[in-house]
Amino acid sequence: MTPILATLPSLLLDPAASAPAQESGLLGAALGLVLGVIQFLVGLSIAAFAINKGFALVSRMLDGLNIWSEIKKRNVAVALLAAGVVLSYTNVIGGGIASMTGGLGAFASADWSSGVSAIVGGVFNLVVALLVAGFGISVTFKVMDKLTTDIDEKQELRSGNVAIGVVYAGILIGVSSMISAGVSGIGGGLTKFLDTLI
Repeated sequence: MTPILATLPSLLLDPAASAPAQESGLLGAALGLVLGVIQFLVGLSIAAFAINKGFALVSRMLDGLNIWSEIKKRNVAVALLAAGVVLSYTNVIGGGIASMTGGLGAFASADWSSGVSAIVGGVFNLVVALLVAGFGISVTFKVMDKLTTDIDEKQELRSGNVAIGVVYAGILIGVSSMISAGVSGIGGGLTKFLDTLI
């Protein structure tokens, strides 16, 4: 017999016995819903930030090149690089946002201490992701520039070399997956540490 079916006779005999559990569960679920909406709004805001920051980073890497002007000229190479940078940002930052989701589940089940530690760990993870994303992308671009001394990537991108755009976008997206995994590990470790303190 399932646990729900096993408790059904006692609930039918004494419905008031389940009221505190239902109130706690309802409160936790409502709080989880509110936090979920907040998380969604934070995610949208951070997505807008990632797009703007990604385009600014590409422009800076290409010595002030206007991304939208290049896209208007149908420069697919620059468009691919810009898309790769935005995907990289959102990949790394998405891990920070996702780590807060664990806290929502704990709140919904009224496990307040685990919920608080997961949310605090998630926010910390998000801040680390924001800081690391731009740094990781910049370093990757600089390392690739040093490794390919016989290619002037900036000039190739300006002239619309799609192959360079594809390779750089792929490298940045791949590196961002590894960075995201590392950042998630930091957030998970902090959450466990906070669980032991709370």
